[in-house]
Amino acid sequence: MPIQAANLSLSIEAPTKEQRDNIKAHLGQLPDTEQHRASFVFNSESATETALAALGFYSPNIELALDKQNDPWKLSIAVEPGPATKWQQVDIQIVGDAMQLEEFQGIALLEGLIQGQRVIHSHYDSTKSQLMGQALQLGFFDATMVTARLEIDRKRHLANAVLHFESGRRYQFGDIQFEGSDLEPELLQSMLNFESGDPYNINQVTGLSRALVQSGYFSAVKVLPLIDQRQDGQVPVRVDLTPARNHSFNVGVGYATDTKQRASITWRTPQVNTLGHSQETKIEYSDVNPYVRFLYDIPLSNPNTDILQLGLGLESNEYADIESELRHARIGRKTIHDGWIRQYYVRHLDERWDILEDSQKSQFIMPGVTWAKTRRQGNPVDPEAGLRQYYLLEVASDKMRSDANIARFVAQLKWLDRFAENHRVVARTTLGASYFEDKDLSDVPPSLRFYAGGDESIRGFGYQSLGPKIDYTDEEGNQKKLTVGGRYLATASLEYQYYLNDNWRVAAFTDGGNAFDDLEDTVDWAYSVGGGIHWMSIVGPVKLDVARSISKTNPQWRLHINIGAEL
Repeated sequence: MPIQAANLSLSIEAPTKEQRDNIKAHLGQLPDTEQHRASFVFNSESATETALAALGFYSPNIELALDKQNDPWKLSIAVEPGPATKWQQVDIQIVGDAMQLEEFQGIALLEGLIQGQRVIHSHYDSTKSQLMGQALQLGFFDATMVTARLEIDRKRHLANAVLHFESGRRYQFGDIQFEGSDLEPELLQSMLNFESGDPYNINQVTGLSRALVQSGYFSAVKVLPLIDQRQDGQVPVRVDLTPARNHSFNVGVGYATDTKQRASITWRTPQVNTLGHSQETKIEYSDVNPYVRFLYDIPLSNPNTDILQLGLGLESNEYADIESELRHARIGRKTIHDGWIRQYYVRHLDERWDILEDSQKSQFIMPGVTWAKTRRQGNPVDPEAGLRQYYLLEVASDKMRSDANIARFVAQLKWLDRFAENHRVVARTTLGASYFEDKDLSDVPPSLRFYAGGDESIRGFGYQSLGPKIDYTDEEGNQKKLTVGGRYLATASLEYQYYLNDNWRVAAFTDGGNAFDDLEDTVDWAYSVGGGIHWMSIVGPVKLDVARSISKTNPQWRLHINIGAEL
């Protein structure tokens, strides 16, 4: 198909798309003036020769046809590339410390510079660049390319690539100096991923930069290897740090079907003192679950991966037909290793709730542990694939100032995968089990029971509306049921999503499960089906879903609105 400009129409005939594209690239931008047009036509043959030579065709037959009768002029280029030139010899020699390193082995093979294959100039150039680039990344700052030669035998259609590379010595990291921060030196050094005397590696430099930024202590970080000051085989490193603001405040508003409208304010102090302590206080108001939470972090061996956390909280919540108020305090250790976030803690729970005009309260001291890991590919807001795992185990004993002996376990899994470009599947499940020794369920705090229903549980049902029920008589003498939650929980969801374009997708799903009280009794499973439309915003999908039960008679369609990433 001809390429059209205001004063020139260009057509290129060549056996392969690779050849056509390379000719087009070497010809450059189509002309926009008469002078440019004359120059374009004059240079078109040599540009075509250069383009084909770069692909290993040194003896092409090129025919040009130019029609000047009418505007725009018509230029036709037809080529027969001729025989391909192939690599007869690939002579790559590495001398110096680099010859022992795996990173330098097989560079030519990776870049496509292979004996017997067709000559492509970019493979030769990229091999040469890769050798020098790898040298700079790994600390071979005195490296030189002693010989770089491309030999072409046009008659025999053979070529030789000659690259002789001297790496010299590999430099080490030298003295490491932090500037611009009043944090204790030991705390800054705990974030180092290398020491003085370690072999230089640019990946460790960028890793240190990421760790310092991740700590939250700094608004700007520059890790500068002072290569010009290298001596005695070492490169000093200077780290320039700009402290973050002493205090930051974030205000947020949102809406979800489960919690209704909500507004929040978060106050953060990234550095309380020179020891690196930090705090976060968040106040959120919603009709269903207003709360105040305070978290104080104390770094232990590393502020990014090993933290002592102190927490306080006050909140209220609606569990089906029960309103609950709770106060909690917590001390724990948070560690991160191989992507797993582990938290070992002891929490104090003081909860008060009303059930049928009967006010109750309980206190528990509960040691526990949680494990969490999220793996995702692609855009974090709308990932191509991923898996999120969360597990919780906690216990309480009346011998440890608790009102009952309790054990609880929760497992949450969510998996998604996008395939065939526009199709994605999302599956999730939540499992829970608890043990309450010599305790009626109605005497157990609602926050320790299990409920089902809602946006992230079983759509088509109200938030935390599913679970075991008790019968009661209201003031007018009517028999009614009150949802009190269960000892066990099992829910699952399967959703198919189809992307209409980059900004919109549609979904169809089915959810099922319930909370229940006895493993030996028949469970009243709840099921629903539904669909929705999702808009891809910068903060995550805005999901508008409708669902209805298929397990009860005369169900109503229920609207579910939710905002946020899948993982």
